[in-house]
Amino acid sequence: MSIKLPSQTIVVPQYSVWTRKWFDRYLGWNFKRHFQHIYCRGLSALHPVNGPLLLVANHVSWWDGFFLFEIQRRVRPQAKLFTVALEETYRKNSVLRKLGVLPLQPGSAASVKTLLATLQRLRFELPPQNLVVNFFPQGKITPSFRSELNFQRGLEAVLASLAPITVVPVGIHIEPMTGKLPTAILTLGAPLLCQDETPSVSKLESEVKNLLQEVHGLLEQNGEGLPAPFESWH
Repeated sequence: MSIKLPSQTIVVPQYSVWTRKWFDRYLGWNFKRHFQHIYCRGLSALHPVNGPLLLVANHVSWWDGFFLFEIQRRVRPQAKLFTVALEETYRKNSVLRKLGVLPLQPGSAASVKTLLATLQRLRFELPPQNLVVNFFPQGKITPSFRSELNFQRGLEAVLASLAPITVVPVGIHIEPMTGKLPTAILTLGAPLLCQDETPSVSKLESEVKNLLQEVHGLLEQNGEGLPAPFESWH
């Protein structure tokens, strides 16, 4: 089967394995400095999954992309991780460019086409097990308790560029608890294999919203004591 790759301009990712190894250590140190605990549930369901992964998460804080870095490190340490971020963020920090960050300028058709072409080329050129992509469909920071997360339709184009791919819904919530520092709670939903048909934006938004509502319910019922099977990262 022949695959026609897009002819438009792409971003050539400046991915550095050594920069990522250094950054992982730096990130672990910062997690301990800024969070009382980081809890995660659902990682074990990803270990048997083959092929590329797309982590689709809500966006509640500056830390969110780095939470997904840690998820990828624990599940697919050998893979290359690419994160879609605002072009302004991409240009301000040269280190992020070496960590696989891909720029997007909302409202710019040229920027969107470049991003989609870049994702499609990465999907074609990298071994399937070596590709993980992070995407925040809200496009802005929003509280996790909002009734509507307002995922943007650009997610559909991202899915189409990367398919076939396994989508992993991720719910992110940050809660003040008993310590001076906040606690982050990450919940991964069931992996969704996208092949001929991709899930709708509303379905993926619903998946993430359900994860968040479950966390909110657990907090309301148990307060500071989260029940198993939440794994503590520190």
